[in-house]
Amino acid sequence: MKKNSQKIIYLILFIGICWLFYPIARVGVFYFLDPPIDSPDLFNDKEVDDASRVNKIKHQGIITLTSDLNSSIEQMRHAFLRAKKEGLKIMPMGARHSMGKQSFQEGAILFNTLPMKKMEMNDGFLKVQVGARWLDVIEFLAKRGKTVEIMQSNCDFSVGGTLSVNAHGWQPAKPPVSSSVEKLKVMTVDGEIKICSREENTVLFRHVLGGYGLFGIILEAWLRPVPNKILRSTSQEIKVDQFPDAWEEITKDGAELAYGRLSVSPNSFFDTVWLSSYQAESEQVVENPASYVVDGKARLSRAIFRASLGSDRGKSLRHWMERSFGGELSGSYPRSRLLSEPAKVFGNHNPEMRDLLLEYFIPMNKFSTFVRQAAPFIQEEYNSLLNVTVREIAKDVDSALPYAKQDMFGLVMLFTVGRDLEKEQGVANMASRLIELAHGMKGTFYLPYRNFASPEQIKRCYPEFSEFLAQKKKFDPMEMLSSGFYKKYR
Repeated sequence: MKKNSQKIIYLILFIGICWLFYPIARVGVFYFLDPPIDSPDLFNDKEVDDASRVNKIKHQGIITLTSDLNSSIEQMRHAFLRAKKEGLKIMPMGARHSMGKQSFQEGAILFNTLPMKKMEMNDGFLKVQVGARWLDVIEFLAKRGKTVEIMQSNCDFSVGGTLSVNAHGWQPAKPPVSSSVEKLKVMTVDGEIKICSREENTVLFRHVLGGYGLFGIILEAWLRPVPNKILRSTSQEIKVDQFPDAWEEITKDGAELAYGRLSVSPNSFFDTVWLSSYQAESEQVVENPASYVVDGKARLSRAIFRASLGSDRGKSLRHWMERSFGGELSGSYPRSRLLSEPAKVFGNHNPEMRDLLLEYFIPMNKFSTFVRQAAPFIQEEYNSLLNVTVREIAKDVDSALPYAKQDMFGLVMLFTVGRDLEKEQGVANMASRLIELAHGMKGTFYLPYRNFASPEQIKRCYPEFSEFLAQKKKFDPMEMLSSGFYKKYR
């Protein structure tokens, strides 16, 4: 009898230890068996796809441009003549991280802009060609003690793509990237080259920024850089209802970068926010800091993040790690280092799965209300939910199709689902409900992701859309610049 009791106790202890260490074991397995980080090439001489890998289409030719601007201009002019003669469509494409055919259309001629990456300092501004990726920009500026003022949170994207979707960053109290653009050099569909800015060709300027490539081909941009200071992180976990006030405080204290991360742990789901902010340690400027490398810390952070998919205890472990040790970028870093993390470090590498991004913009005073009301909808897709990041976007006064119509919080949601399009239906239904919820609070949603919104939802959330389409017809009467996104919503 005593031996049987001991066996039962040992069995219970063994089960308890297994239960306790299971999420850690998942992280370990993921760490060692994770596929390579290198991204596959997603286009060839017949087909092209975007980063979501569910939008593969056939094209009429990809014209690879070069850093020789005059040569590229001639290539594009010839392509426009051909398109006009043969009734074809044209679209520029860069890194293709949009998820709803925003950068290509079936049967179109495509301009591969990525080789267009020449840059130089010009009257205090960075003059950069449209195909440069942000990592190229960051490394170029770092050698001169400068860095990017506003960009996306990762560096994989092309400058042209970022301007075309008018992306925002994680700079508190800052508008989208359009606010850091001094002027643009643009080719219109008639082959003319125009300089546009807030003072010159203003209508074109406003419609190219956030125009999804539909108004002209951006060739070069003049961007305003900032000093590359050392920033130190501070972090705190706070209740959702306290988040707007806490955010206001870190902004007053001079935070240069900041983000919130809503808890997706089952014990605190959408109840708390992990708030990280970065302030300058001094006015000292760093020149030529070390380039970003995917080191052991980055790989471990990735393993903890990705291994939590579909696991309650995995998400709880990630939540505990963040509270105990801070985020993956805790400590002191040059601003350039904080901006140079590639999206692929935390992206999905499983060929059987794919990431879906959604983003909703909510007036800052409606943040906690939106979170509370959105929680039940999102809970329905809990197994596929990985992350919800919160950032501030100040009112956009530069673009013709603004998503930040006042100071907003942007909630960026990451889901990972099976490759089959049917697997995303639950997320699609949830997305539609969240659009309605956001609209009811005078909010809106981001357009570069999957096209889950109905045309009616687009028009209600973006009342400027009708005028946007009218201007499109003025600049491009034959609709030569066209995409899958435009085809669906025009």
